[in-house]
Amino acid sequence: MTRSEIPQLEVVTAIPDAESEDFVAQLLFSQGWSIIHRAFDSQSLTDFMRRRGQELRTVIVYQGDLPGFGDELMEEFDSPTVTFIGLDSTPWTSHEIMSVIRGKLRAPMLHSETTQIETTPSPATIKRINREATGGNRARKVIAITGSSGAPGRTRFATVLAQELSQLRPVLFIDADIRSQGLKGDRTLVQRNHLEIMPLDRQKRPTQIPDGDETMVVDLGTLPGLAEAVTDRRWHGSLVNNVLEKATHLIYLCKSTSASMAELAQFLREYPLLVKRLPVSYICVLTGHSRELREWESKFLTLTLGENRYVLREGQLEPTTPSGVLGSLKLGNPKRKEIAKIATSLS
Repeated sequence: MTRSEIPQLEVVTAIPDAESEDFVAQLLFSQGWSIIHRAFDSQSLTDFMRRRGQELRTVIVYQGDLPGFGDELMEEFDSPTVTFIGLDSTPWTSHEIMSVIRGKLRAPMLHSETTQIETTPSPATIKRINREATGGNRARKVIAITGSSGAPGRTRFATVLAQELSQLRPVLFIDADIRSQGLKGDRTLVQRNHLEIMPLDRQKRPTQIPDGDETMVVDLGTLPGLAEAVTDRRWHGSLVNNVLEKATHLIYLCKSTSASMAELAQFLREYPLLVKRLPVSYICVLTGHSRELREWESKFLTLTLGENRYVLREGQLEPTTPSGVLGSLKLGNPKRKEIAKIATSLS
């Protein structure tokens, strides 16, 4: 993922204090967004918006103390293509500002009806969505798994993790990697008493994952460009946003290649600014047996300094032993120990 892949948003700033406006403008510019007008009073904002019209998508980032700014101005330009984002009560840090902006941009996509696409959920999905949770006070966990392109092992890791977690509680394993589903038609995956597998049907254009009370592991595939993810109103964009909204933990996988590490570096820079705050674990899958692996491992650990991270080898992405998580920990199985550690950290 490169910055050129991130679509620009056209932004109008309506902030009276020049220093504050410059801080916001530089922050948005760093995300590849275009500042098309800087209004320091309501008349300047009104004149610009009247000339621009309401056919084009416009984001207006404002503070309420802009001279002359009020409900009347907002009502005049109220339109599906115009988004007003107020910063009055926002702590003046880059993370908080971008969190507010991200939240406003994602809000229209939190419900599938905004996509204007008719969907036909499967009977299993309807049953899950309509049933009441029976898990008591236990908080439901939704673990979304994504990562770099180039097959770093997302599906294999998601499978192993789901199997490990199913030793302790019911797990629903959803294949939401619409572009390249790894579970569809796969009959080699062991079906266990507490593990249910549900590949989503691309033909039905799903916009949400089911509700319920089980722990859920979601193979999300490779995320699109993050700015695209928060503005995309198509059905797949709605599905991605629905998973990220429901997720209680995100796991990002990369592998020991220069391209994969470059994508990880880009993700680390942009993820905290554009997507909601939730715990993230980073995993590097090392392939091969050369000395270069030590360099890749060092590169990964440097990039993820201060983050929750793990290093695995391909041989560790294998089906669990019958003894499951606890057995792996007690027996010290070198192939299972790290997977067990990850699973227990999520329990």
